[in-house]
Amino acid sequence: MEQGICHGGIGSFYGDFGYCCRVRSPLPFAAFFTTTLTPRSANTTMTIQLIRTALAPLVFALASAGLQAQTRDEALLARATAAQAATVQTLERLVNIESGSTNLDGIRALSQFLESELVAMGAKVTRHTSTIQGGADNIAGRIEGTGTKHFLMMAHMDTVYPVGTLAKAPFRIDGNRAFGPGIADDKGGIAVILHSIRLLLERGSKDFASITVMFNSDEEVGSRGSSALIQALARDSDYVFSYEPTTALKEMMVMGTSGTAIVTAKVKGRAAHAGANPEAGVNALTEAADLILRTQDLDDKARGLRFNWTIAKSGTVRNVIPDEATIDADLRFMRNEDMDSTLSKLKERAAQTRLPEAKVEISATVGRPAFVAGDQGKRLIDKANAIYKTLGHEIVVVPLTGGGTDAGFAALSGKPVIEGMGLPGFGYHSNQAEYVMVDAIPRRLYLSAQMVIELNKGE
Repeated sequence: MEQGICHGGIGSFYGDFGYCCRVRSPLPFAAFFTTTLTPRSANTTMTIQLIRTALAPLVFALASAGLQAQTRDEALLARATAAQAATVQTLERLVNIESGSTNLDGIRALSQFLESELVAMGAKVTRHTSTIQGGADNIAGRIEGTGTKHFLMMAHMDTVYPVGTLAKAPFRIDGNRAFGPGIADDKGGIAVILHSIRLLLERGSKDFASITVMFNSDEEVGSRGSSALIQALARDSDYVFSYEPTTALKEMMVMGTSGTAIVTAKVKGRAAHAGANPEAGVNALTEAADLILRTQDLDDKARGLRFNWTIAKSGTVRNVIPDEATIDADLRFMRNEDMDSTLSKLKERAAQTRLPEAKVEISATVGRPAFVAGDQGKRLIDKANAIYKTLGHEIVVVPLTGGGTDAGFAALSGKPVIEGMGLPGFGYHSNQAEYVMVDAIPRRLYLSAQMVIELNKGE
């Protein structure tokens, strides 16, 4: 409040009691509440005292919790705004290097570009060869500072687009939208990392003990070649920022994303002639179909557990009872412990065969673990929201989503992780319509840099 103001807000509630709010700025709210209510007549003294008595515990609890009004760093915001044009140029350079997950030449070219950018900022860069993309490297760069906290910023280089997509959908700007394959997911995240670090370096290196940047090459195919690196870097950090995009419609951050696994059931039966003596066979396809039916209830939307059979293969010719069948299911879970319990239930059901001589073997290939932000992650989102509100914007907090994220690997470290620090965009995985919002660039750069500055001072 400004000094000497009598106005609505709480005034509309208190107006019937006939008093004026007189503020000696910048008094803490608790002190204001207990010292600056000035009755216009003695008749209201008792009423005001009752209000004070009733609300004093809440007021002082808020004050003792240190809830202060968030202030905006105008100098930092000005530099972030000035950096918009350079960030758009970086986006264009990133988009013009096609880097689909299977395009190893493109990934190598992009990793070389990013390594040079990090080195130019004073980073010590190391390469970590992917275990599933022979010849492709994950990039890690570390910048030393003189602050107190260690940060990990991560985004992925690979996209879902095949070679040639860029020719059909080149980088372009249309009004407030910048279009291009992979521009939101996740080249916008890469650009925010690079340019927010530059903002911090302009202030000197006192805002962090270190910033480690990790760009991986295989996120779109499960991060199997980078998950160990993510976990190791997260363990060495105090805070982890993941720069997947948020949405252009509502800028959101998520408290949790699903873990993923591919479940396979292999059914063994016995072949026989389908017309002459089918009863001599053990129909693996029949057993597979029955397994699908007797496991329908494993899907539990209320718990964020999704289990669905999606692929089935059996038989080679029409007139032979199939002796083998394979069915695959997509398993998604919001809690990592749910994966093990679901597999246990599935194996129990698989053992209860419809055909006594059929044999069913269950296996699972785990993708990403579930990401659960927890209390630590919620505090980071709250801080991000407080920063964002100083810019006239608000972050929508989403409890759970069904998609997977590398934040799940980082969270296994036990360190605080925040997801959704990239640019607001739309049309991910759509080669004609993927875009980011250009006017969001300054506020996302500001958010990224200001989070480091404030966390370095202490939560």
